[in-house]
Amino acid sequence: MLARRARTELHDLVYSLSVSWVSSTEAALGVWIRLTLRDSTTEPPRLSPAHPIRRAFQAYGTATARHWLLSILLTIVVSVSLCYPALFQTDSPAAAGLRNLPKHVWTSTTEVEGERPADVEVRQVWVHGDYMKAIEPRVLRQALSVQDALIGSGFSADLPTPSSGDSEFPAHVTNGCYETGSGLNWGYHSPLMYWDCFVSAIEEDSNLLATINSKTSQHTSLNLTLRPSTVFAGKAFSNKKLRAADALVITLFDQTQSSLGHSWNERSRQLAQDISPEWSLFPEGGQVSRSHLYEFRFKPMTLNDDLFLALSYLITAVYVISRMMQLRAVKSWFGLLITICAKMTICVIASFTVCAFLGIDLGRIPRPWFPGVVFCFGLGNIFRLINVVLETPPEMPPVQRIGNAIGEVGHLSLAVAGQNLVLIYLCSRVVTPMVADFCVFAAVTLVFDFVFHLTFFLAVLSVDVQRMELQDSLERVDLTQASVNKRQGRQSWLVALRQGNLPFSTRFAGSAAIFSIILAINWHFFDSEGRRITARGLLNRLRTRTVKRSKATTWSPPPINQARSPADWLRIQDHNTAKELFGFIKPNAHSFIARVYDPLLVVLKGANGRDASQKTSSWVESARRFARDHAFPAALIVVFLIAGVTLLMNYLLWTGLPTVSEEDEEDEEALFSVKTLPKPQTLDVVRLASCPKGHLCSISLDRSTSLWLNEHGVEYTNTVLETAPNQPKLWPVVACAMDDGGKLLALCTDGGQIGLFSLGSSRYLRSLAVELASQVPVLFSFIAVNGTESYTTGIIIVTPDGNLVLIDATTGKRRSKRISSSSITAATLYACAKDDASLVYVTKAGEVSILSLKEESPWNSEVVAGLDPGPPPDSNPSKIKSIHGASSLGLIFATRMVDVEIFDFHSRALIYTLKVGHVRPHTFRIMHSARRQCSCGALAIHSLTVAYTEQDTANMIMHTYTLDGSSTSQLCLGKASDNEAHKCKGLQYASEAVYRVDSAGVWESTDALSIVGIRKSTQSPSPSSSASGVDGGYYTVEPNSLASALKLRTTWEGRPNNIFSVNSTLGTRYPPASPTDDDAWEAWTLSSTGEFRSRPVVSQNREDTEHVAPEEQLLVTAPGPIVRLGKRSVAVGFGNTVKVITLGKESFDGVVGSEDGALDMSVGSYKWRIKRGSGRKMQ
Repeated sequence: MLARRARTELHDLVYSLSVSWVSSTEAALGVWIRLTLRDSTTEPPRLSPAHPIRRAFQAYGTATARHWLLSILLTIVVSVSLCYPALFQTDSPAAAGLRNLPKHVWTSTTEVEGERPADVEVRQVWVHGDYMKAIEPRVLRQALSVQDALIGSGFSADLPTPSSGDSEFPAHVTNGCYETGSGLNWGYHSPLMYWDCFVSAIEEDSNLLATINSKTSQHTSLNLTLRPSTVFAGKAFSNKKLRAADALVITLFDQTQSSLGHSWNERSRQLAQDISPEWSLFPEGGQVSRSHLYEFRFKPMTLNDDLFLALSYLITAVYVISRMMQLRAVKSWFGLLITICAKMTICVIASFTVCAFLGIDLGRIPRPWFPGVVFCFGLGNIFRLINVVLETPPEMPPVQRIGNAIGEVGHLSLAVAGQNLVLIYLCSRVVTPMVADFCVFAAVTLVFDFVFHLTFFLAVLSVDVQRMELQDSLERVDLTQASVNKRQGRQSWLVALRQGNLPFSTRFAGSAAIFSIILAINWHFFDSEGRRITARGLLNRLRTRTVKRSKATTWSPPPINQARSPADWLRIQDHNTAKELFGFIKPNAHSFIARVYDPLLVVLKGANGRDASQKTSSWVESARRFARDHAFPAALIVVFLIAGVTLLMNYLLWTGLPTVSEEDEEDEEALFSVKTLPKPQTLDVVRLASCPKGHLCSISLDRSTSLWLNEHGVEYTNTVLETAPNQPKLWPVVACAMDDGGKLLALCTDGGQIGLFSLGSSRYLRSLAVELASQVPVLFSFIAVNGTESYTTGIIIVTPDGNLVLIDATTGKRRSKRISSSSITAATLYACAKDDASLVYVTKAGEVSILSLKEESPWNSEVVAGLDPGPPPDSNPSKIKSIHGASSLGLIFATRMVDVEIFDFHSRALIYTLKVGHVRPHTFRIMHSARRQCSCGALAIHSLTVAYTEQDTANMIMHTYTLDGSSTSQLCLGKASDNEAHKCKGLQYASEAVYRVDSAGVWESTDALSIVGIRKSTQSPSPSSSASGVDGGYYTVEPNSLASALKLRTTWEGRPNNIFSVNSTLGTRYPPASPTDDDAWEAWTLSSTGEFRSRPVVSQNREDTEHVAPEEQLLVTAPGPIVRLGKRSVAVGFGNTVKVITLGKESFDGVVGSEDGALDMSVGSYKWRIKRGSGRKMQ
């Protein structure tokens, strides 16, 4: 009673809320549609970074990504709470509803309005004892007495009515129960058939429930199964076993359409007169006249249904798997696929639980149709979010990538959910009642899918992105990597629609799919012969609210308290019962009409709990009963899942490296930090050397050399080397280098004296002398030389006069040779994972030569014939000036005055020529995305970036080459002839974006595809001075964020380019640290995608000066030198101090630092809030 009333009130509340919500949502959608039509575009609306809705979604996404484990654990608890009743609480309505779903048939029970000829008449007798105690001997005896009185030996006048105590029966009475013959058009179904209608069997049975549960598959003479659901009302189960029942149900089926009903009424009237004084009969006279017409339908799924579902699910599975396998910015596509399946499964099961509580009957629709609902909703949101995550710069920390992605598409997912809810609501107004219940299920599933998308999937995606970043920091260069990347060409409209790249496809595909499913399901319940689908009929249904008549109100109100009303009992009969009834009533048919009469109630007088005003158990009692019977297994499942997920997450994020301490992040946007190393030197730092381990060497004008040794990625220890007093004297130092293993430091003086220092033992290993002739080496570096037995560590020195010296760092043996008769202007080392190291150098004449450094090699240089050095020296400014190796790509970059020629190292073939500006010597840098393998067998990358300082200005210019705007496109680095043969696209098809940083100062590239530098803070220009750029050919746009500033159109060497002028004034300005703006310096970073950030080098609160006294700091006139430090950091000489600038989380050769990249408490550090946003482009 109370539960039924609560459900009714909840239905009314949901309806009222739905109407108000739909009206507001329709208005919002109307505005959206008008804006879309006005703009003549199908692009979804994009919210500005400052929009409160976007900020709210971004803050939520960042918090969820940061606390992903808490989000997953809370989702597990909620999921178990929602799924446990349907999966493990076998006596719950949710479990019964899920268990009774038809597997392959359509069934329905619909009350028919008006009069129609009935195929069968159904009359019932309900026998009640005490509340929920119908399975007792006295109740069963009374039921047998009533059955004998009403049915006896049948309804033929020539047959006597047997008594249950008789020992002999007519031939058509088997085992005490009257068996209807094949020629009779009536039959009955009774719980007394469990005991063959014998009183003696009932009296002798010591365990009535065990007898019932052992015969639940027994068939009667009508070929009906003795299921408890058909012969008992108000049942209680435990572990699928019947434990109690409220009423015994005796049912008579009559197909004669003759005088059987009159005989039943006569016998009922006689029963009312002869009934025992201990029992009451309702109605008192035994006459039941009220009846209801019901149409029962039973139709197996057709071959077309099977093919439609199989094809739909197959296409969906292939689409999802193919899309997941194409994802290169996530670590485990299979893991995400399992997550998607788990999320969808939880949504479906949880929806069954909620619908069972609301009293929604879903037992009329086959099981295979239900998963399609969540496919329609979930996939759009999932791929929409993943695509945006892929488009975010990879150098951003995972937390920020997730937050930025959900901030960009969160409002769109919410709008799509609202759009689908409106569509479902409108469909529920025009479909049949059974399909309307399915619409409720679809709406509940949609809500769960959206909630779990923002909690469970978002957290798992964050973990997967973190795994990708972790793997990138641990892996080394592997040229044998063979990730298959199919040819990228111009996409057709159909291909873009299939891949979900069109702006409207993901927004409306789900709505179209769910609309199609609802119509397909409704078609099976629509009587095309009696009613026709017309536009006028649909409009009438939409305009008029159809108030469903409650099944309980159409029946006579019960005079007693019943655990199950007759209407509810009829509604819960499953498809198996319907199939058997069709075999008896109307074989080979798909529907029949039944006239169902109100039941005749036989009730024990003075029965406990039969007061009609008595309320059912409260929710508190139900919760108490659940806690008593199911709390322990539910808690055990929760604990098991939490432990399993925790261990799985720890395994996925395990690095195998020593545990390091982490500082708490002060701000979620503190991704760009500056640290000052303590204990400065007396005079300016003039030279720096570093290694991948994070160790650093700084050489000052005070003739001291400081060593900063990184320990565990978080702490630096300082050691000062006195180089000048040494014998032999190590001063002045003109070159220094560290080996990649962080074990050795080499110092070289202008007189050729070389000191080899061991960082591990803190002592000099040896001192050597080479002939430099007062020249500064063109190349001074450590190198791994392939010897006869193993690799040895050596020191390579190349002097401008063409001499090469190679020193064995272990034995001190040296080897020297003059490799060029002319001066060498530039040299670089080319190292390959599968080949020997080689020296590539450029002579003054512009010739490029390659020399193998293998131990047994004769050191004969090979001139690269494919690179024309040009006319004689000093006669042509276009000759090759410098050379740069990219061994990870197998390429060499040769720079001329305004060109950069790219050639393959192994084949010596020219790949492509880049048009650039005037490159200042020693400033050219190369960055590229992760390597893939093209279909032609060559390497392929998503983007190639080159950066340099202009010769005549202090501006930094960066060129980024990509194939198109897609995040999955790849540029082939093979020869042009191979590109044509395999139809892959190389650099000649690339789109170029050019970015400029004015007065860039000193800068260096990082492995995070970003440039980091220090420059003088620029003054904020007035609006007029900003607009003055038009006169110089630059067209400015009003800036709205720091991410990208001005997109300019100009002409460079007769070729159009997109030039972005990046200026820190185009965003939030920070006050300088010193009293005058002229003394302020700022650190800046520019990603390969044009995302710019800047911040002061010196903080306002002077937190970084705790370990550096103000009087110890020198006035800085120009920053530098600068070297790379790890993968995301650079070290810069800043006066007599060293600044370490870090982007996000740093790792030093596998040593993962703290989350914000801080080094140690002993290192002065501070963070700065970075305000960022998306820039605008001017076309």
